[in-house]
Amino acid sequence: MENKKYIIKQGFVVREIAGEFIAVPVDSSCGTSIIVLNPVSKFLWEELRSEKSFDELLDAMLKNYDVSREEAETDLKEFLAQLTENGLIK
Repeated sequence: MENKKYIIKQGFVVREIAGEFIAVPVDSSCGTSIIVLNPVSKFLWEELRSEKSFDELLDAMLKNYDVSREEAETDLKEFLAQLTENGLIK
């Protein structure tokens, strides 16, 4: 994959409430939408607190979850696309 680095925009905190993980904007420049994260997307969100390449994120997923490389790649591409579409990563 490309060497592009991704990082979550600052201005969010992640909290666990009633067994669900949510990312809450604490900076008005991040909007007002609360984002519900499943356990894998929460893991990736935390990984993205520092700059990571696609391959670094993929390796972290493969190390921490019992998933095929193909499924992890597909899921990661979709997750990064959603974050990009919503302006949540730089």
